[in-house]
Formats: sequence, structure tokens, C-alpha cells
Amino acid sequence: MENDMEKINCPLCDNTFVNFFSNKKNYKLYKCQKCKLLFVYPLPISLDVYDKTYFSGADKGFGYVDYDLDKQPMIPVFKKYLEIISSLGIKKGKLLDVGCATGFFMNIAKDFGFEVYGVEMSDFAAQKGRDAGLNIITGPLEGSNYPDSHFDVITMCDVLEHVSSPKDVLAEAKRILKKGGVLMVNTPDSESLWSRLFGSRWHLILPPEHLHYFSPFTLNYYLSNHGFKTMINTKIGKLFTFQYIFIMLYKWQGLKIWQTMSSFFSKGYFSRFFIPINLYDNFFMILKKTDEQ
Repeated sequence: MENDMEKINCPLCDNTFVNFFSNKKNYKLYKCQKCKLLFVYPLPISLDVYDKTYFSGADKGFGYVDYDLDKQPMIPVFKKYLEIISSLGIKKGKLLDVGCATGFFMNIAKDFGFEVYGVEMSDFAAQKGRDAGLNIITGPLEGSNYPDSHFDVITMCDVLEHVSSPKDVLAEAKRILKKGGVLMVNTPDSESLWSRLFGSRWHLILPPEHLHYFSPFTLNYYLSNHGFKTMINTKIGKLFTFQYIFIMLYKWQGLKIWQTMSSFFSKGYFSRFFIPINLYDNFFMILKKTDEQ
């Protein structure tokens, strides 16, 4: 029987009291009693899941059938993200997209008038963006060596759940963000009704792809104590291709029928089908940096 009070430090707030949450795909998940972060412990020895197949094929059960095609329906949503940022008075300047993949969101931000930069763990995806003329660094944000107070906007669209050390990523984001600049985060909500109904069977619990699970409370709790003020806290629905929906169902349930359906909707005319979905189990937050450092 699992010890539900193992002495494990929360990777975000360092609290030593965490509850065992569940086993998923041979990974153990725990929940911090203080900041409510849900996290995988121990972390996988290797996080090398973001190769070519992650962005094209999802052959290992992770990622996208075709990243750029799967993201096409998200264009109106990404524009809405940028419109919200603009409504806060930031309509130009330097924007860094963390986990930018091939630069899909960067191109939309560029059209909005931002000077865009990207950082991406996958060299395959980063190189594809560089080949298209985008300024993308391969590697983790912490190793990107941008100057202090360099960016007006930093965006993390469905990224924070993937990183091995969210505390380090958020600290680096703070360092390179200007005072008065904003951090935009969209990530799964571990305290949503949907996640609480399904528990460990929640479809967004996907180790080793997803390692840390936040809620609005968790992110605000941590960043409000580290020089940020929450400006926007809401939930914005997404649009998905049918092939992406079916591959997600396959990853969730493991039924071959979903894999077959995903393959069917990946071809020709059917690949253009998409629908809006909002399970209210992702949250969108914009926080302003209030500290100098």
C-alpha cells in the first residue's frame, strides 16, 4: 500500500508534505498539500520524447499526427490570446514563445506586429521554424541566455505541463521579462470539474509527456509570491481536427478503433474537419511582472 504522506519535496514550492495521487503508465503522481501542484515523481530518466515522430506521426503514442495541420483550427484561438494581450496595452515589442515548436504561434504574433523569438526543445521542430526564417533557439529556456529584462511578452501555450522543472522555467521567464511585461500561460487545470470527476483517468494525465499539473490557484499562489500580479484568469476553448481528437482518445483509452479513425481523418478532404471543444479543464492566465528583478 502506498504511503500517502511520503516525504517528497514539491518541485514548485518545496513543501515536504505531499499525498500519493495515483499510478499512471508505471509513473507515480503526487499532489502537494500546500500549492496543490500535481506532479510525476520521480521524473523520467530521459525526457527525449520530442523527436520527429512527436510532431509528425505520433508513432510512439505521443504528440501530433501533423503538428502544423493540427494547429490550423487554433488560429482564431491564438488570435484571441493576442487580442487579450493587446487589451492590456501591450501591442508591440519583443515576444518570446516558449515551446514554440515549428513557430506556428510566432507567425501569428508576427502578423500582430510583435518582434518574435522562440525557444524549443525539439531540434527537428526548431529547425523547421528556422528554415522558414524564424528566430528559434533549440534547447530549454534556462539555457537560452537571453539578456535580463529583454522581452515585453513571454508566452507558454500548453508548455508548462511538459517541463522538468517549472520553478526554474518560471524563474528564468521572470529574469528575462521587462518590469511591466506579461507572462501568458495556457495549461491543463488540475482542479477543474472534469479532472476531479475522472481523477487518475483524466485524459490530460499523460506521463511522460505531461509531468506537472497546475491549477489557477497553484500558478497564482507561486507567482504572486515571486514578483507577478494576475491580470487575466479565464478559460478559453480550443478547436481541434478530428484526427487530433481521435489520437487523443487513443492515447487516453488505448483502443485501436480511435487510431484507425485518426488515420482516416488525416487524409485529404476529411483532414479539414474540426470542431470547437471546451471541457473547461484548461486555464488561460496572464500575469504582469511587478518586480525589477
